[in-house]
Amino acid sequence: MKGYIWVIISCLAAFCAASSWADEEYDPAVYPELSEKQAMENSALQPNAMTKTSLSPTPNGSVIDAPKFVDDEEFNFDNIGNAFEEDMQSNEPVEIPMLQKSPVQLNPNPEEKNAAEENKPEAEGEIKVDKDQSLTANLKDTGSQTQSAKGGESWINKLAEKAEDKVASSSTSGASSASAETNLETMMEKSKKRSRRSNASVFDISGAMLRMSFKQIDDTLTKRGFRRTVQKMDIPNFIRWRNEEKCRASGVVGYERLENCVIKVAQRDKHQYVETASYAKYDTKETIEVKFTSNFTGNKAYKIFYKSEAANITGNSQKAIYLRNIKIYDFWKKINQKYGSPDNRDDVIWGLGGNKPYLQAATGRLVLEDPMLRELDYTRMSREDQRYMNTDLYSF
Repeated sequence: MKGYIWVIISCLAAFCAASSWADEEYDPAVYPELSEKQAMENSALQPNAMTKTSLSPTPNGSVIDAPKFVDDEEFNFDNIGNAFEEDMQSNEPVEIPMLQKSPVQLNPNPEEKNAAEENKPEAEGEIKVDKDQSLTANLKDTGSQTQSAKGGESWINKLAEKAEDKVASSSTSGASSASAETNLETMMEKSKKRSRRSNASVFDISGAMLRMSFKQIDDTLTKRGFRRTVQKMDIPNFIRWRNEEKCRASGVVGYERLENCVIKVAQRDKHQYVETASYAKYDTKETIEVKFTSNFTGNKAYKIFYKSEAANITGNSQKAIYLRNIKIYDFWKKINQKYGSPDNRDDVIWGLGGNKPYLQAATGRLVLEDPMLRELDYTRMSREDQRYMNTDLYSF
């Protein structure tokens, strides 16, 4: 009888143990780490027969697939590099399983997290940024860090220096605005008073310019409406005196005969030249007189004198004063338009100064002259005179 009682008790104990094991069933999809734990226990019981898949009941009565377990061969990580290279070379999309984390993984311990972050080693080349400092200071610190790491000059440091210079210039711009305006006014005054020099050698009067030949002057003024009124020929003095000696030695007697002989000899030797040519324009009451050098310098124009009688209206009546003022105003207006402001306002002179060409103006008058060309003509005539000189007068 006691044997039957113990058999019944053992059956009831086995049934209760089976029921309690079923109630403690878990969802392997929600807690994968527990599935791994169960898999390890099963592997301890059956080491050579690990299951790949299994069916597990859920508390609501449904059945799901339990996670797959792997063999020992799949835990070999020696060829993991080749596997990554094969995955990178393949064009097929990679499928990543989306596993739900456990509550322990989702909510880690804050103290452990802070300790892990403090003990985490700094990455190479990582830049520290101080939130309390300005952007320029951070840039400088970054540049020094980069420079110390690479052992060279950093572009970030240069960028920070440029930023500081711009900030300093912008901060001082408001304070120096008054001085800037003063400097601008000073520069304008200096530009007005600047000694600008004009090259008078390129100036012209009615188209006539310095160093033009007689033919060029004559053609130019004729096209402008001028008529030649006077043409004076001349011979250098030392040539004239030598020709007189030659004519007297040949038996020429009398003033007129001697003069004709001198001129013929000078024309034969090409020593006679146009010394002065005068032109007039009667409708506007303008006259131009041009003086030329000798043939030793090519018979070029070295002085041009212009005169207008339009501004010299006489009379004290209102009409005469009105017309005279209009003519004077028109004259200086055209002078300013053609030649610009004079270099010397007191004497109304344009030119580079010294012995160089210049232009001088007065009311109704202009003088354009090249003293350098005239001096050159004198020098050449003097040398020619010395060449003809008789050196046998003195024999001591």
